[in-house]
Amino acid sequence: MGSNTTLWQGSAQSSHVLHMFHGSTGKLQRQLCKGAFTMFKRIPMFESDFIQISKRGEVIDVHNSMQVVTVGIAYTSPSLTIPDVMLLARPAVSCAVYARHDQHTQGRGLKSAKTLELTRLLPLKFVKLSVYSHEKKQLHLKLATGRSFYLQLCSPSDAKEDVFAYWENLVLFLRPPEDAYSGTRVVPAWDSMDIPVLEAEDRKSPGVSFCRDSQR
Repeated sequence: MGSNTTLWQGSAQSSHVLHMFHGSTGKLQRQLCKGAFTMFKRIPMFESDFIQISKRGEVIDVHNSMQVVTVGIAYTSPSLTIPDVMLLARPAVSCAVYARHDQHTQGRGLKSAKTLELTRLLPLKFVKLSVYSHEKKQLHLKLATGRSFYLQLCSPSDAKEDVFAYWENLVLFLRPPEDAYSGTRVVPAWDSMDIPVLEAEDRKSPGVSFCRDSQR
């Protein structure tokens, strides 16, 4: 993002995390800048593509359609010392990826959607992000309501760096070490609250962006 992020360097507590936000602008941020979200043009943002998996690590496949989500983490003010928002986006309906996926490939080789639909902007204070599996490049996303979702990184086939290592560093920056890894912990039972974008699995609407894990 070049010179646009220079004003943020003095407010960051950890340079090894901040440099993650200095890379090239991702497709989600580029798309937001073209629309009504011009504020995201000049803020540090780190993003990656993930696929939704179950608690057991199985790819959630609804009618041969993987649940693909782009996750972005961003600062919204130069006075902040840590990122404060999470953005979630999914491929637009016309660009959705329809293919079966071998969970052992860790998402490598997936085609990126050309058009994304921003589905949610969440304050990070309402989200607990932790590493679910280092080996399988999986994250655990837990909302303030108690609902949990599991994501597996879609590693770019031409990646020259370990992208998941950046996500691990980010998790460790946001959370105490004892809370950074959740793979061996029991996920609480789902509550009954309905969340508009991070929907539970609905058999009548297979095109939801997130499916609730059926394992309790």
